[in-house]
Amino acid sequence: MNDLLGIPMSTMMTALLALLGLCLLSVAWVAWRRPVVFKLGVRNIPRRRAQTTLIVAGLMLSTLIIAAALGTGDTVNHSVTGDVYTNLGPVDELIVASHDGEARTDLVTSQTLAPSALSTVERAAEGSGVDGLLPMLDTRVPVRHEARQLAEPAAVLTGLDPERLARFGGLKDPHGKTIDLAALPADGVVIGEKLAGEIEAKAGDRVTVFVGDTTHELTVAAVAENSYLGGTRRSRGSYLEVPGMAMPLAHLQALLGRPGEISAIAVSNRGDAREGYTQSETTAAALRGALTGTGLGVDEIKQDRVDDAEQIGKTFTTIFVVLGLFSIASGVLLIVLIFTMLASERRAEMGMERAVGTQRRQLIQQFIAEGSVYALGAGLVGAALGVLAAVGIAQGMKLIFGDYAPIEPYIAPRSMIVAYCLGVVITFFAVVGSSWKISRLNVVAAIRDIPEESSPARRLRTLVWAGLLLVGGALLALLGVSSTNEMFFGAGMCLWPFGVAMVLRFFGVPGRLVFSAVGLYILGFWLMPKDWSEALFGTYETEITIFFISGIFMVIGATILVINNTDLLLAGVSRLGGLFRGALPAIRTAVAYPAAARGRTGLTIAMFSLIVFSLVMIATMSANFANLTLGDEANAGWHIRADVAGGQSLGDFTGALEHKGVDTGRFTATGVVTNPNEFDSEARVAGAADPTWKNYPVFGMDRDFLEKGALSFQQRAEGLGSDADVIAALLTQPDVAVVDSLALPQTGNIGADPDAFVLKGLTATEKIFAPRPIELVDPRTGEARTVSVIGVLDSKIGSLSGIYTNQATIDAVYGRTTVTSYFAALSTPRDATRVAREVESALLSSGVQATSIHDELKDAQKQEAGFLYIIQGFMGLGLFVGVAAIGVIAFRSVVERRQQIGMLRAIGFPTELVSLSFLIEAAFVVGIGALCGTLLGIPLAYNLFTNEAGSSADVAFMVPWQIIGTILVSTVAVALLMTWLPSRQAGRIAPAEALRYE
Repeated sequence: MNDLLGIPMSTMMTALLALLGLCLLSVAWVAWRRPVVFKLGVRNIPRRRAQTTLIVAGLMLSTLIIAAALGTGDTVNHSVTGDVYTNLGPVDELIVASHDGEARTDLVTSQTLAPSALSTVERAAEGSGVDGLLPMLDTRVPVRHEARQLAEPAAVLTGLDPERLARFGGLKDPHGKTIDLAALPADGVVIGEKLAGEIEAKAGDRVTVFVGDTTHELTVAAVAENSYLGGTRRSRGSYLEVPGMAMPLAHLQALLGRPGEISAIAVSNRGDAREGYTQSETTAAALRGALTGTGLGVDEIKQDRVDDAEQIGKTFTTIFVVLGLFSIASGVLLIVLIFTMLASERRAEMGMERAVGTQRRQLIQQFIAEGSVYALGAGLVGAALGVLAAVGIAQGMKLIFGDYAPIEPYIAPRSMIVAYCLGVVITFFAVVGSSWKISRLNVVAAIRDIPEESSPARRLRTLVWAGLLLVGGALLALLGVSSTNEMFFGAGMCLWPFGVAMVLRFFGVPGRLVFSAVGLYILGFWLMPKDWSEALFGTYETEITIFFISGIFMVIGATILVINNTDLLLAGVSRLGGLFRGALPAIRTAVAYPAAARGRTGLTIAMFSLIVFSLVMIATMSANFANLTLGDEANAGWHIRADVAGGQSLGDFTGALEHKGVDTGRFTATGVVTNPNEFDSEARVAGAADPTWKNYPVFGMDRDFLEKGALSFQQRAEGLGSDADVIAALLTQPDVAVVDSLALPQTGNIGADPDAFVLKGLTATEKIFAPRPIELVDPRTGEARTVSVIGVLDSKIGSLSGIYTNQATIDAVYGRTTVTSYFAALSTPRDATRVAREVESALLSSGVQATSIHDELKDAQKQEAGFLYIIQGFMGLGLFVGVAAIGVIAFRSVVERRQQIGMLRAIGFPTELVSLSFLIEAAFVVGIGALCGTLLGIPLAYNLFTNEAGSSADVAFMVPWQIIGTILVSTVAVALLMTWLPSRQAGRIAPAEALRYE
């Protein structure tokens, strides 16, 4: 992985190493110039080993989360890019038919080249760094292994020139031995490992290949490793591996009855498989210049796929890093909380130090020395555990995506250096900030260990801070408006209210009223429905970072609201305790401390709110999208789909099935959809500022598909008042089309293909819109045709994706079909899987691949759900922050309040009542934090889901109470368990010993 969030990893590592060096130098300076101060700081570390262990555990989690996120990115990047190198081998570019010199191939190239193409390319390649050229011919064929009664309906069969193959390293068997393709007999074929595994074939077996209406018996001469030249292909978009086989070019030309034809010319640059593609840009530019006007185009297939793979790696890393920020923020709060409690415990000691002449900066240095030792050790442990977490995540991803790309754990040393440095630096600066705050104390009050009296005098610095917040918030909001960036706008809109609040406080307005209003404003701003927000503030571009920004501000708002009204909540708890007379003293004691230490209580509530908020939001969105994709409308009224590739057509679908003895009486309707390109077609918005053609699938629908399906639309063009009107227009009007909802600009659509078509200018909130003109292009001639988008398919239809128009428009634009899909609706939908198998078996010789649409949607949903479960597990690491926090808080509270415990025991509190008081206090604080996180996570998930899926009136929103209940119960239960041990210790303290404690 070379960059993260747009910052090169090498630059990031250099900067972080420099920062770490500054941190270490500052600590070293303290140790050298202030050895006594340094020793006073570090001496506290070994004094209480159990608590030191808890502190290190809490501090290491930030590093662990960063290391796990970066390690996951490395794993995905290394695995997917490695698969590209393995599959493509020495193939760096492809020369194929093209109208503009550009090309983008996928599984096979369906257009053939002119007989003179090879000599033309040879002349163009002179002096361009090309190491070899290899003419190829691709086709898709069904293949059956009669002895095993196993078949593959759509394998790739490729023909290669044996004489030129040597320049590409030749075909290799799984053991690395070269296969002599030239020595194959006329009926010989080399099959890839994947195909051999699926049909259980080995060298010497006979297989049947279906070409049109004829069958050909071929002998398996050898089994080759899965590679592009061996016919095994990976789809560019999905990384779906398609099995294949290879034979000499002349043999395939004779088999197909197409002598002299080729469909592509593979190009190998100088260098090996990993080095050659680095010259791809230069080589491709030279070839394009030389091939201008020849009808040939250059596809930088390896460069593009490596870029795609690296983008996937960056996407995964960004997702994990951004979502991990919630746990990192909780870790920072834990650091502040730990050092606040340490300072509270050592308050008298710090007062004595100040009384004998220690300066404030020396107190800061003392805490920095202690915190730095914690941070350095915690960083090492966190980085090591982060590697283990990344390996665990990789194994989970392997189970989910292993069929699409080989996932193998890989952790780059550079990533671990970045993780360690970042974790230590974050901890160091948090320690510095905490130390600066806690070093401010009244010497007399600290020595006597009595509360400090706050001065009611108005301070000018209050107005200074207020001005900074007002100006800073306004500038950020204006920056957001000018750049249409929601992150800047939202941050600015949430900062300026604090400036107003500080001004009001300066002039004596009650703090509860002012800050409660600020908290309510922040919550209202972020939880406002999208249409209200757009009506008030306009439309803004959203990135994934908005999840973190909105979560942080909402938790801040909720915490401010709770803390400023803690007395009301505690009064309710106290009254509730009246029902339990025996426990009433413990309850009243438990609620007194959170009210007295509101800052500490607020930090703890915020910490648990962040953790639970992130988990609840992800779990709720995951459950709703799963429910949406598997809803009754998802299949558009169809139950099975039968695909025929290679431009073939069955004509009468039901007739072909009846001819094979298949009962079609179970069909209630059939329809046909065609695709003019096996890979994405090209489209662009007519008249857009960017004239670049973008990739997107285009389909043609016949009358039966339109009339007998269950198409619904979430947005319609002006004058079309119902779904029936849109369908009628598609049936009767030329050059009209509809698009799926993913063609609209997506909010936070991280990792999206930048080359994919987007219907800019139309948002999901425009239910009625003016028809949008777009252009489609014939890749053979370069001629463009304008069509008007008149509808957007409902997002609940998960089985249709792309631009859909009537068949007459497809014929007018493209004049050909490469894939024909036959859809069928069944009287008994539960039989879809069985019927699909019958259809595929009956029509295997025609290359039909039949699928149950429900099964296809379910498999896709399983992959998405599995990935979301991995994310939830990753974010669940934040619970360890909370567990460590509650453990530290509980242990430090026992030490800090030792004398108070002694007093309670002296006036008659039994052991059980003291322990119960600590448990109730922890349950209150953790419970409020978990409740706030839940109440914030569900509404935000609702807003995000309805924005993506459609209006709230059209989409049913569900709350996964079972999952949320599990999160809440486990959080509170683990927190109480961590409190139980120190609470028992507190209850067992002898009164005389506690009262003597200093």
